[in-house]
Amino acid sequence: MVGTRLVSTSAGAVEILHVPGDRSAVLFFPGGHCRATTDCGRSLYAGLGHEVVSFSRPGYGGTRVGRLTAAEFTPLVGEVCEQLGISSVAASVGVSFGGLQAVHVAAGGGPTVQRLILHSCAPSTKQYPDTRAEALLGPVVFSPLLQGAVWGLVRSVVRSDAGLRMMLSQLSNLPTSQWWDQMSVADRDEAQSLFRAMRSDSGFTNDLRQAHPRGADARRKAMSAVKCPTMVTASRSDGGVSFTHAEDFARVIPDADLVELSAPSHLFWIGSQKTQLMSTLHSFIQD
Repeated sequence: MVGTRLVSTSAGAVEILHVPGDRSAVLFFPGGHCRATTDCGRSLYAGLGHEVVSFSRPGYGGTRVGRLTAAEFTPLVGEVCEQLGISSVAASVGVSFGGLQAVHVAAGGGPTVQRLILHSCAPSTKQYPDTRAEALLGPVVFSPLLQGAVWGLVRSVVRSDAGLRMMLSQLSNLPTSQWWDQMSVADRDEAQSLFRAMRSDSGFTNDLRQAHPRGADARRKAMSAVKCPTMVTASRSDGGVSFTHAEDFARVIPDADLVELSAPSHLFWIGSQKTQLMSTLHSFIQD
């Protein structure tokens, strides 16, 4: 089994998970509450045969570089790639809160990137979280002080199907009665493993401060600087990130296409749509 490693950079240690592959490298930036080891779609690219480098962004896992923004972390991504001997990248891939980092890497300041892929990402130029209640509670509930207890409770809850169903219901705009029975045992096991692996560390509060309305102009500037072909994927049933973010990414990034998914929740890589998604990704990267 592939494990993590720490790569020394000019600003400190950066934690990565490096998965060898026969095809060109993909840089993978997991979303909020996730570190390099958390599979929130990384396996899609490994399954296509790509070399994958998954990063623990600032504040997550073993990365110790301080409270760097996505823009400030980008040169360190370049340093990691240089040490790994990666000069050209097939795609910079962001999931959810990892999208901002993927955008900055694709916009320049790191290795040459051929494609940008954004999965269920936020913030766009619009602020995130999408509701005022989430914006107020998020920094408290998932603060470094409380997050350990919160995720300990979540791990306890998802041990049962009823608890897992309750947690997943928060990530969908559809009643669980419409899609729960369509999840296979393997799908449920994968979702359970995801929740059990999640931690916020100090990374989630660092994510939230970069999603404020006052940063909208800077985010727009970064998005507008992306010159490579871009694929934005999202589902209208996503209860974690509003579909309007995907529309905004597709509108602001110069050469971007929006691909609407049928995923019933924010966990776009889990479920029967996975096979079709992998085919779409393969065609886009190899195009």
